[in-house]
Amino acid sequence: MTLECVVSEDDGIVAIHGLYQGQTETWTDPETRTFWLRDLLPNLLPKARIMTYGYKADALYSAGEGSSDRILPHALTLIADLYADRLAASAVERPIIFICHGLGGILVKRALVSSNTSKSKQVEHRRSIFTSTYAILFLSTPHHGLSPETIQDPTSPKPSQLLASLAKGSEVLRDIDDQFAPLTKRFSIYCFWEQLESNFGKAKRYIVDEGSAAPAWDNFERSGIFADHSGMCKFSNTRDAGFKVIFAALKRYTQDAPKVVRRRWLEDRALLAEERGVEARELLRHDSDLSNSDSPIAKANKYFTVPRSASSMFTGRSDIARALRQKIISTRVQDGHHQHKIFVLYGLGGSGKTQFCLKFVEDNRESFWGIFWIDASNDQNAEAGFAYLGSLAKKDTTFEAGKHWLSNCSKSWLLVIDNADDPEMDVSRYFPSGGRGHILITTRNPNNVVHSTIGDVNFRGMEQEDAITLLLKAANRPECMDLGQREIARPIVTTLGHLALALTHAGAAIRRNIYTLEGYLPEYCEHRREMMRQDNLRSADSYKLNIITTWELPYEQIKQRGTTSAKDAIEILHIFAFLHFEQIPVVMFQKAWNNMRDSSASASPSMPRFLRGLWPAIPGAKKYPLPAILSQVGPIWDWPRFNRAIGQLSDYSLIDRDDKNGLCSMHPVVHAWARDRLQPEEQRHLLGVAATVLANSITSELESSGRNYRRALIPHIDSCLQGKNAELLGYDKDSFHASNAIKFASVYAEAGRWIIARGIQRKVVNFRKKTLGSGHPETLKAMIYLGRTCWNLFSMKETLEVQLSVHSTMEKTLGKTNPETLKAMDDLVQTYWLVGNRKKSQELALKAVHGLKETLGHVDPATLTAMHNLGRSYLHLAQPEKAQELLSQVLESRQRLFGIKHPDTQMTMTDLAMSYLALKRLPEAEKLTSDTLRARKHIHGEEHAYTLWSVNDLSKIYCAQGRTDEAIKSLEGILPTVLRTLGNTHIGVSMTKFNLSRAYIGQERWKDAERVLKEQQENLNPNHPDFIHSVAELGKVLKEQGDLAEAERCFLDATEAIIKTQAIGLDHPVTRNIVRQLTEIYKEQGRLEEIRELEVKMALGVG
Repeated sequence: MTLECVVSEDDGIVAIHGLYQGQTETWTDPETRTFWLRDLLPNLLPKARIMTYGYKADALYSAGEGSSDRILPHALTLIADLYADRLAASAVERPIIFICHGLGGILVKRALVSSNTSKSKQVEHRRSIFTSTYAILFLSTPHHGLSPETIQDPTSPKPSQLLASLAKGSEVLRDIDDQFAPLTKRFSIYCFWEQLESNFGKAKRYIVDEGSAAPAWDNFERSGIFADHSGMCKFSNTRDAGFKVIFAALKRYTQDAPKVVRRRWLEDRALLAEERGVEARELLRHDSDLSNSDSPIAKANKYFTVPRSASSMFTGRSDIARALRQKIISTRVQDGHHQHKIFVLYGLGGSGKTQFCLKFVEDNRESFWGIFWIDASNDQNAEAGFAYLGSLAKKDTTFEAGKHWLSNCSKSWLLVIDNADDPEMDVSRYFPSGGRGHILITTRNPNNVVHSTIGDVNFRGMEQEDAITLLLKAANRPECMDLGQREIARPIVTTLGHLALALTHAGAAIRRNIYTLEGYLPEYCEHRREMMRQDNLRSADSYKLNIITTWELPYEQIKQRGTTSAKDAIEILHIFAFLHFEQIPVVMFQKAWNNMRDSSASASPSMPRFLRGLWPAIPGAKKYPLPAILSQVGPIWDWPRFNRAIGQLSDYSLIDRDDKNGLCSMHPVVHAWARDRLQPEEQRHLLGVAATVLANSITSELESSGRNYRRALIPHIDSCLQGKNAELLGYDKDSFHASNAIKFASVYAEAGRWIIARGIQRKVVNFRKKTLGSGHPETLKAMIYLGRTCWNLFSMKETLEVQLSVHSTMEKTLGKTNPETLKAMDDLVQTYWLVGNRKKSQELALKAVHGLKETLGHVDPATLTAMHNLGRSYLHLAQPEKAQELLSQVLESRQRLFGIKHPDTQMTMTDLAMSYLALKRLPEAEKLTSDTLRARKHIHGEEHAYTLWSVNDLSKIYCAQGRTDEAIKSLEGILPTVLRTLGNTHIGVSMTKFNLSRAYIGQERWKDAERVLKEQQENLNPNHPDFIHSVAELGKVLKEQGDLAEAERCFLDATEAIIKTQAIGLDHPVTRNIVRQLTEIYKEQGRLEEIRELEVKMALGVG
């Protein structure tokens, strides 16, 4: 990284180059050698301090997990270098104007995002770059990515990882855009695009097209420059048209910047002063807590996982809040108290139970170390809520991990179990064990009162005066205490049964001037009478009619408008009705639109462009007309149009908006109304539309940068696939929805919900076999996914059946040397390795590696996977030299392509470390394993299977180093977790017990080793190599204790297994050790003839 000052005066202009040319070459005319930033601009802007910033583009070009993690370090370095230069010049508050070419613009956007978030005292100096930035000139920056043709390097069969991450629709670019978008209003931004095509191999094309370089964003300036991508930032004289337009912009910006930036610095100082004040108060509170450590309630809140804020219109219930505070907070926990404090709030939907809890936790946040919110509308969502707590605690993203964390937490926590309405649900399943917790339950099911330990309350209608106040607040009547207004409101609240939700919606209708306060009740009553004439509502009770009528009034008003926004609003509401009612990410619509648009190029040309990517070419696929907002054409997603639509829904209180986090929610009762008001055929159709939008917001590649987004979709996928909806959707009967379901299954699998994923994949596979045939590409793709899921569930019989079928079919239809056939063969390599057939694994691995190298090249990800699997086979066949050589090659390539944090890279590090261990290169083995363990803890959590695997590997190294105390401590520490999270029959349990026995042996704790080995063998397959290893170790332990007869039996069982299964070779170190141990026993007992028989037997390899 270099920062070079071209001319130094006052205002700061910083020029940042792109990917293909350097710090000076980018801005220099090749014929005249005019470096315009130095030779032309200073004469016209004499007070400007002009600098160029350089970075090693090749470092970006060659490595990085999706390259997102490679852009960030460069962005942070840019901030650090720029701040250091400005500090040295005593010019920290000088305005900044960035000029960026190509990738340099992405770097600046990422830097400004990071600078904006630097508010803590330790890093607040970095925020100065954000505060001082006034303007940005983007010269062909690929905001929306590069075309597939552009990212393909003519010299390579595959694009670099960085270029792939810059493709149109890339999650990396979208993530950066999403973070940068809220900041754009602070800057003056000018986007330029190239108007001439560049030479690209034998063809000509635009490197960055206009739509990507100069999106039609609001309040942005746009202009073309008559030059190609490289030439648009090179000028030989001031008469050049491109120079003129850039200079004109710079002149305006340098004139306007000082005043604006000075004001921003004043505002920012006030903001940071407030931040320091908050930190000081936190510190004082922490000190106070330390000095009152005997208090049963922690006074410093660390965790607050609450889905949204309480409504600003919340009114009343203060008597219940006071009583609850007294019961749940003020009462001291007695020593020996072993019962959670559980309080149940039950009553009608819409009576305000959830809003009460939201307000209560906000008001009492500092009384608890942690406040956690669980959506218990169904078991899947409740389990997902605890899984999130597990990841929050850096344990594992599973239901058991989250629940176990709270069960063993000694600090004071409050758990809200919300919407536990299903009478079939066992709510007590979601109570952590122990007795120091505090739990609030909201439910419509009065039977849940049995779980209360400190009381309950029946939420009916509000007190009348509180209800009147709420209605007038919702109607935006500031004179809510005016007696005349209250008297007009009184009959309305009486008619609506004093229900909080109905009152809020009535108030919204009045606030929006649909009706006056005086005119609302007559209109309401008339509409209610009309609804009672409907067949499906004639028998409805007063509560249901009150609720439905308050929503039907604004719904009909929106519908009758007939405007584009109104039509969009109704269609979006219908989609929301089939998703989960909480935390609906609005970016889902943008992602779906982008992915459909980007995939349309390969679809049928006869279909409208924006729909081509939706319809797989499968016989019988149904066409579901999409919402009009998703049928829009244009270079970018129309956020203003979308916001106008959801704004109408929000204004009428049909949805809640959380603009800060980009989420929408619906009250469960409103959500049910929006769905139940539809006829069965309408429900079937709109469920299909919702599932289609949801599925198309997920990219097929499942990029790592989108992992958090996909995890957030799981409740919405659950909503589409569970219960009645699964039957309506019919993904196992409809080709189109089968394609969506396969995507949903991939998201479940990524989140570790393997059993659910397998269930979906099995149904889709069976359906596709019936309708398309076993050899159809879509059937084979579904089978490949199913095989991998079964592999992760250690269902080896089904895995082999599926993978053998896929490989056999592909050999027949595609040929033996087709890359897809070879990839299917490599899937079998992993499976044979896991079931212990190491020779078969090695045999297939050699073929897969050779074939994939020939067809895809040495550094294709599929080739690297095959090489890794071959290296692992070498390792387990006692060929560590070959393993180490091959795995080192794979690691180097994977680090360069994916970065060190990628799961595939970490797996290679794991196996390479074990090859170092086998070669007695212990320092290298320890470093590699420690690095992997540290990374896995950070990424997956302490209790994830991969993290526990690394603990096992490190214990082996400790034993080899004679550090058996450390090995035993770590393995005994994780064994309860392994048993709890993986189950007693899981291979991870067997591995942990075997390694623990080896550590005990190292300390000559023979009885402990014998006990653990016998436990391990109870769940081992006698034909698996692990069984042979375990029996051999047990024989050694028994021999050391003098039990030669039992030791001999173990060694003979092991030799029989070796000869019978050939799971390990006769020349394997374990085999040789078994023979040596038996020989010693025979010699000690004078059984020389049996020694000769043993030698013959092992030489011939016969039992």
